[in-house]
Amino acid sequence: MALRTLVAFMGAFMSVLLFLLVQEPYELDLKAKDRSIAYMEMHVVKDYEIDIQGVNSVINAKRAMRFDDRDEFYEIDGVLRNRGLINTLRANKAISKGEEILLDGDVYYARSDDFTLKSERLFYHRGEKKLSSDTFFVATYGPH
Repeated sequence: MALRTLVAFMGAFMSVLLFLLVQEPYELDLKAKDRSIAYMEMHVVKDYEIDIQGVNSVINAKRAMRFDDRDEFYEIDGVLRNRGLINTLRANKAISKGEEILLDGDVYYARSDDFTLKSERLFYHRGEKKLSSDTFFVATYGPH
């Protein structure tokens, strides 16, 4: 009886092995990618920027999506440290594409020296460290 069970098991094993050998292997699909589809999506994101002096910024986002050519963040809220000043930043959406960052929807920026900036859309270029806007904005300096 034990010999029959062993032969039956070996026969089943060999037939499964033979079936797997004749199957086509997985092939790479080398079609062009659709750049409108995110290949990574994250929820409740916390991004730290760290250098030799410590933590420079902490950015929180409810959702982030990574595409081939850009990163998108939704409902961002961040604290940044730069030149001895503490900066806070809020926006509904941020798109990071290379050196450029687009902040869109209820953008609010405040610095610890009482400078604030409110707009619907802001552009920031990391290399030039230049902030600009193509919409109306309100900038204030001093206690208000």
